[in-house]
Amino acid sequence: MRIMHYILLGSCAAAALCGCGNGNPESTSNTALPEQSAEISLNGAVLLDVRSPDEYASGHLQGALNIPHDQIAEKIGSAVPDKSTRVILYCRSGRRADTALKTLKSVGYESVLNFGGLEDARERLALPVEKE
Repeated sequence: MRIMHYILLGSCAAAALCGCGNGNPESTSNTALPEQSAEISLNGAVLLDVRSPDEYASGHLQGALNIPHDQIAEKIGSAVPDKSTRVILYCRSGRRADTALKTLKSVGYESVLNFGGLEDARERLALPVEKE
């Protein structure tokens, strides 16, 4: 009986030291899904604006590269040579980003995310919009 008491007491102490959390899933950074991590920070991901050069010049997310969706198959290799690099795409509404995502997947890119339109991506990534 005394041994069981010590085991129980030790288990409670270990749980108290490790912390049980407060029930909020956002309080533990280890359990974030890849998409959630991308929303918090780029964490080495490449941000691509797949709109036209004129649209890009009128305002784009800070740090975004511009490769128009209809040129992505030809130009992605020089911008992102490692096909395991996470690539985050956006455009005006998300449609061209979806087209670019399918193209990137077809040429072997493993981790590609469509963050929708410029405003959606700005909100998710908390990045400012720059103009050229």
